Amino acid sequence: MSPVRRYSSSERIERVDRDEREYSRPVQVPRRRQAARRSTGRVRARDDEKSTPLLLRVFSWIGVLLLCFVVGYLGATWFMKFLSEKLFLKPENRIETREDLEGFEKSESRNVQLMLGQEMQQVSLNLYHVMNDTIASTRRNFPIRTQEDNISDAVNAIISLSELPNSNRIKLLHVFRDNDTAFLDMSGQFVSSLESAGQRKSLLFLTGIVRTMQENFSPISQIRFLIDSKQPRPGGAVDLSVAWKMPKNS
Repeated sequence: MSPVRRYSSSERIERVDRDEREYSRPVQVPRRRQAARRSTGRVRARDDEKSTPLLLRVFSWIGVLLLCFVVGYLGATWFMKFLSEKLFLKPENRIETREDLEGFEKSESRNVQLMLGQEMQQVSLNLYHVMNDTIASTRRNFPIRTQEDNISDAVNAIISLSELPNSNRIKLLHVFRDNDTAFLDMSGQFVSSLESAGQRKSLLFLTGIVRTMQENFSPISQIRFLIDSKQPRPGGAVDLSVAWKMPKNS
C-alpha cells in the first residue's frame, strides 16, 4: 500500500487553476463534423418541404392571392371615393355648397333663355295657294330649320290651304335641292288628288308652289316632281314629268 501524498496549499491552488484552464478551454469541433451537421440540416429542410402536402401549399398561395386582391380592391375603392368627395372628381351635378347651388341656378337660367331664344327664331314665309279658283297668298311663321325642312313645311301648308281632294293622305316624302332646282318627292296619292281636282285647279296649285319656292327660297327658280322616288310618266291632268317654273315676265 503506497502512502498518501499530501499537497501543500500552494500546490493545491496551482492544481485547481490548471484544472479550471483545461475545463474552460473551448471544445474544437472538427470541420468534417461541422459540414456533416450543415448537410444534415439541409436534408432535414428538404424533408420538411417534401412532407408538406402539395394541396395545402396550393391553397396557401390561393389564400395569399385572394388577400392581396381584397386589400387592393378596398384600397382602390377608398382612394376613388376620397378623390370624388374631396378633389377634382366631384360629380358635375352634385350640389354641396351654396356656390354650387348658385352656379346650378345660373346654368339652368341660361338653358331656359337659350330654349326660349330658339323658339323665338322663326321665319315668315309667303305661301301661295288655291282659293275660290284663284291664287291667294297667306303669310305664316315657321321655326328656322334647314332650307329643305322649311320647304317641306311650306309645301305641306299649301296642300292643306288649297284643300285638294284627300289632301290628308298626300305625303311629301323627300326634299332635296340642286342649284336652282328643288326636287319634291311626293307619294302616289298626289297624282290621284290632282286628277280629282281637275286641270284648272291643278295648274293653279302647281303655280302656287313654284311661286312660293321662288320668292322664299333663293336661288330656287324651278320645281321637279318625283312620285314615290321615281320619274313620273307624262300625261294626266297636268304633266309632272317636266320642270315647272314661273314665266320670265311674271
